Amino acid sequence: MGRPKTIEDSELLAIARDVFREHGHTVTTRDVAKAAGISQAVLYQRFKTKDALFFAALTQHAFNLTALSDIDPTAHEPRAYLAIFAARAKDHFRNAMPSILSVAAHPKYGQEMMGQIHRYNRAGEVSAMLCLRLEGWQKAGLVRPMDARTFSHAFIHALHSMAMVEVLSGDTKSPSRPDELHAFVDLFWQGLKAGEKKTVRRKTSRG
Repeated sequence: MGRPKTIEDSELLAIARDVFREHGHTVTTRDVAKAAGISQAVLYQRFKTKDALFFAALTQHAFNLTALSDIDPTAHEPRAYLAIFAARAKDHFRNAMPSILSVAAHPKYGQEMMGQIHRYNRAGEVSAMLCLRLEGWQKAGLVRPMDARTFSHAFIHALHSMAMVEVLSGDTKSPSRPDELHAFVDLFWQGLKAGEKKTVRRKTSRG
């Protein structure tokens, strides 16, 4: 016996999201309805087409950023904070990536859907969070003067790409550990850390 018609849209979308992420856009509405325990008629009362259900399921749910905003900056020096932030941001993108890849594979995927995907994975907000932290460190003299916005975009873009590679390769162990990202953070830290100016010695040739 199917579920009653009172299934919430949020629950239906969560179930549909799991089905589409696992099997792709070729899944039928019958498959989604069966997974949700409802009839196709009930499903079509909520969403007029399969495409409408597909895009709603894979783009309307946005992950919250509590894991990132809850990092206490006063408890960690900048380098350690970056490692923790990187690990949690990578996990955030890794969780969102199956939906992003499913939408990207859809034949109707286009520029409008790209915007929805960016809102879905909240990359802009993640970058803005890091940018604000960098600006605070700059004012406190903890890091050298630089373009915080550019640094944040590059840092987040690299983590986003790393998450995609891990999902595509099947390497999705969770959660990521900050110590696993020390080498990654060090590459960025070299251009960020405050320090004394070094004198460059020039070699002279003897005639």
